[in-house]
Amino acid sequence: MKNKKISRRNFIKLGGLAGAGFVFVPFVSGCGGDDSANNGDTKPVNPGTGVKVGDVLSDWAEGYLDIHVINTGRGESTLYIFPDGTTMLVDAAGSLTDIGDADEDAGVPTTPPKPNASITSGQVVVDYVNHFAKAASNKLNYLMLSHFHPDHMGSYSTSVPMATSGDFRLTGITEVGAKVKFDKLIDRGYPNYNFPEDLTTSSYFSTAGHNMMKNYIKFVNWAVGNGSTAEQFEVGRNDQLTLKQNPSKYSNFQIRNIVSNGIVWTGTGTGVKNTFPDGSVVAAATYKNENVNSIGFQLKYGGFDYFAGGDLQYTNRSLYAWLDIEKPVAEVVTAVDVMKTNHHCTSNCNSDVLVAKLKPRVALVHSWREKHPYPATAKRFYDLNCDLFSTCVMEANKPLLASYMSKILSTQGHIVVRVAPGGLQYKIYVLDDSNQEYIIKSISGPYQSA
Repeated sequence: MKNKKISRRNFIKLGGLAGAGFVFVPFVSGCGGDDSANNGDTKPVNPGTGVKVGDVLSDWAEGYLDIHVINTGRGESTLYIFPDGTTMLVDAAGSLTDIGDADEDAGVPTTPPKPNASITSGQVVVDYVNHFAKAASNKLNYLMLSHFHPDHMGSYSTSVPMATSGDFRLTGITEVGAKVKFDKLIDRGYPNYNFPEDLTTSSYFSTAGHNMMKNYIKFVNWAVGNGSTAEQFEVGRNDQLTLKQNPSKYSNFQIRNIVSNGIVWTGTGTGVKNTFPDGSVVAAATYKNENVNSIGFQLKYGGFDYFAGGDLQYTNRSLYAWLDIEKPVAEVVTAVDVMKTNHHCTSNCNSDVLVAKLKPRVALVHSWREKHPYPATAKRFYDLNCDLFSTCVMEANKPLLASYMSKILSTQGHIVVRVAPGGLQYKIYVLDDSNQEYIIKSISGPYQSA
């Protein structure tokens, strides 16, 4: 069981003020405006030195583990830089929806696009990856898609441009993959894309979903034909996502594949169990609800542990017990230091059982709608004395969150978890997302891993 009470949060040792000890730095909030803390010249600084608010976040350095929550205002995207410089991008937010859609959350306002509406979400991710990956692999070793929803892979529209090479349109993950070199693509459906039913023709998806999947499959085929590889995420394995630059130097690093398509690791070896009924039953019960099929994994680096589970949820578990996919996941995961909240920390996810098992000290919220994070869900983390960092908290949601706001330490910006060599401690950096300069707005930590 992890003891999370020994961390020192909300504090930063300011350059030039070391003699004054640790000084509290307040977090700047607000979804729409330019709230950059940079008022003059900035310069990059090295990890582990006395960085301060107003600096450009320094490059990754060997031995560090970086987890970058990229805020486009249109869904989820996370860049991982592993201790040896191996890189992985999970999801590439690119929903074109402004106010709801036919499938989910119709009428719920969305957060503003970042840095502004003149640049596509895919290009924002491309620029971010190019900036931070250059010090590591200078490419993506892994490009992973957690599940097939627009706010994770990009919407399809005939209004978005065609790729200059390949018969597919550039939106979200296809734009990133067309512009950033990557070695391997991993998703939940390759190569057949037929669970729970054919994703390009069946009633499981709408016509818009069919078009989205057809465009994505064209992209995958193009990528494989141009030197990349592709494979399905294999639950139970701890050797599918591995270090590629210097694995022997970091034997204390591992990623365990926990869940996908209702298949869950048993907790022993590479054993798995299927928690879902036949595909036709799943399709009927989860019509237009792809979230329960999400990929989930647990990462360990020395003393540091982390969990991410796409949009795992428990919606309609009172009708079908198996729809609570978080329950079997909770049976096999272990306590973590940091987690990515499931499904943007909205309602009907991050169950009491799962959160109690994971016991995160820090939880990351990829917000892109007014109800992210959802008050009842935020309360579960609040009750555990867990610090929440959100890419955005919209003004209309703040009164609903009420006292929980005291534990929401970021309400606007990119979020970076930087884990020190060996995984014994980590800091959280919030970066200005109103431009693409990656300037530090606030720093929390060091948190002690346990």
